[in-house]
Amino acid sequence: MGSSVKPFYYVPFMVIGLILVYLAPFSDSYSVYVIFGNFLFWSSLLSLLFKSALKGVFNYLTRNITGKGYVIYGIYLTFHYVVYSIALERLLTAIYGQLFSISSSFVSFNVSPYYPGGPYATLINLLFNPSLALGFPPNFFLELTFYSISMGFLIGGIVTATILRVLDMSKFIKVRAILVAPVMGVIAGGSCCVSIPLILATAIPAANVLLFVPSGETALFLAYIFLPPVTTLALALHFRTLFPKPPKQMRMVERKEGK
Repeated sequence: MGSSVKPFYYVPFMVIGLILVYLAPFSDSYSVYVIFGNFLFWSSLLSLLFKSALKGVFNYLTRNITGKGYVIYGIYLTFHYVVYSIALERLLTAIYGQLFSISSSFVSFNVSPYYPGGPYATLINLLFNPSLALGFPPNFFLELTFYSISMGFLIGGIVTATILRVLDMSKFIKVRAILVAPVMGVIAGGSCCVSIPLILATAIPAANVLLFVPSGETALFLAYIFLPPVTTLALALHFRTLFPKPPKQMRMVERKEGK
């Protein structure tokens, strides 16, 4: 019955979630509005994408995922959320010195209030609230939000589906070396939305300046917002190329034979 649900069914729930997040600054129950609003918005958006734009990817994933696929997915998400971020933190510390210090390990769940209420506060709440923060001495820090978790889930799913497809293709393609490029491209592309400010700080020569000037902060903010969905789109389009259509002439021959 769940498979018969139409994509537009999730749109009203997204709108309700968005309204709750918008109303949070005007309510005495700020945290409640933000938590439930974000949950409703992001879960509905993911469901909408699974039923529409990314339907082919996740249909393939659910049909073909096995124990191996779950391992790939789990390893990638671990790499995506934790290992890669920690490695970049250490790299930046080696380049720029210690950026901050953590005396003891901690895990915290936070809602940061943003005022005044309005479209900008709504956007910030959707991107950064609520947050699950994890810190480890001396300076390892990871913060997850509904936005980062959702994007990691999407990109991880596309990465896993692509790797499973490539492994399936390798049964029929003898020269397996040609399959290395698409897999490496997917992994590299999927990693781009992990700790965006840290990646840009590593890649851009004047990053230590960009991190502290208004224009740099704006650039990093925009990168944090737009790079993950752009990566998702690029990887989804790449996945489609792994199912090449037969040449037009061959399709015409098949139709004639069918007649």
